Amino acid sequence: MRTYSPAGVAAYWDTVAPHYLELFRDEFESKPYDLAALGDFAARLGSGGRVCDAGCGPCGHVARILAGHGLEVVGIDISPHCIELARREQPGLEFQVMDLAQLDFAAGELDGLLAYYSLHYQPKASLPAVFAGFARVLRPGGRVLIVVKQGDGEGWIEDPLGSGQRIFWCSFQRFELEALLAGSGLRVAQSALRAPLPAEAAVPRLYVIGER
Repeated sequence: MRTYSPAGVAAYWDTVAPHYLELFRDEFESKPYDLAALGDFAARLGSGGRVCDAGCGPCGHVARILAGHGLEVVGIDISPHCIELARREQPGLEFQVMDLAQLDFAAGELDGLLAYYSLHYQPKASLPAVFAGFARVLRPGGRVLIVVKQGDGEGWIEDPLGSGQRIFWCSFQRFELEALLAGSGLRVAQSALRAPLPAEAAVPRLYVIGER
């Protein structure tokens, strides 16, 4: 039986990072809803706020967008190769190798945290501790934005990026994310659902904001 491990996630992303970069480097050119959501998230934090892009991947494009709104951004990823590519793609921005399940930030250090499709690679049993970590690093009044694909269950699937590997994947319903936020002491400030775009996998997207 296949066993989940953070090291396995890092190894997977080290392998697929270049292909993912080519596929998604320019994705926001056709995603006005996401651009607006990121802009609103940044505006509510205020210029100069320190924000973590948790699970930034090889593109670093979310970090770039947030930095363009005047935020001080650090992108983190468990994959060293993703961080290497993100630094190349977004020179001048800060990126660190770090597991979003073990955040190396001081309590209350961040004004905001974003997990943009990065929670899919975590077992659901581990998520209460992950969200507790999110809450710990946020200052009072700080915000977290979670973006995921809607669905049910978790388990091992064939890699949709075509690597030939089987990867661990979980999908979420709105009530699950809202319960995780509430369980970590964060107030659910907003939640929304977006229909899939023509070029995307045909499942809705969830956008949930929590506030400390």
